[in-house]
Amino acid sequence: MIVHLSDFIQLVQFPTGRRTYTFYRVYDIAIALSAPAIAALAAEAIVADEKTLALEQRWATKRRAGTPSAKQLRDQKALQRVDIQLDNALSGLRGAGESLLKGADEDEDKELIADVESLLHAIFPNGVAAITNAPYDVELALVKAIVGKLQGDLAPLVEKLGLGVNAARIAKLAQKYDEALKAVDNLDFGVVKAAREAGQNYLLRIVAKILGTYDEPTGDHPQKRAALLAPVIKQSEAIRSHIRARRSAPDVDPKTGEEQLPEETTGAGGAEEPPPAQGG
Repeated sequence: MIVHLSDFIQLVQFPTGRRTYTFYRVYDIAIALSAPAIAALAAEAIVADEKTLALEQRWATKRRAGTPSAKQLRDQKALQRVDIQLDNALSGLRGAGESLLKGADEDEDKELIADVESLLHAIFPNGVAAITNAPYDVELALVKAIVGKLQGDLAPLVEKLGLGVNAARIAKLAQKYDEALKAVDNLDFGVVKAAREAGQNYLLRIVAKILGTYDEPTGDHPQKRAALLAPVIKQSEAIRSHIRARRSAPDVDPKTGEEQLPEETTGAGGAEEPPPAQGG
């Protein structure tokens, strides 16, 4: 049975700007009260939500773009082409390695078998499909790691097995893939949503950390607990006030806390549909 913090701590969903502003206030108070563990968690949350704000801005820009331009379509198709080429090159390297084992004798070719198996396991520990079926940015990161291995520790083994051409092609395509990916924005709303959920979980963790650190009913614990929770309570009440008035709670500037007009926000709500898909 998995137990979540949200099972015990009930908080309304904070828009990202309000949440980030709250983290800044909690951090300042934690520093003033010499609460390093809480300050460290708040600082970590700020870094994460600053990235979420950037993702939301990218998403808002992508939505405003609407129908993709001719250049965007060309860039998307270019990325798809090099993606197919890279997938084939990776499969080709695996196939070239496996072809060396065809007809190999278990006794006479022990070294060859060991070399091929060692190479393939080092670059494809979870199989080729785990790479070729991954999202563009994930595949690029995995392939860059493979190229690093092929040109580094595995270079002598690659040369020994005669797979230099395959390795060189993967390195060349990885560079093209990187350039093609930079030309398009493949941000998916699922990434934005996941980042928001992670930010809300940081909020729950901070509340739990405060309650766990200052849990005693006497002494200075009640005062410190109230001070650290005050920013959370203030924003929560502000959001609830809008909800009671049947209005959508506007986001706030993450640095000043000032409420933003709808056109100033980056769409920090929950249910959003992705813009028209690019490419074919």
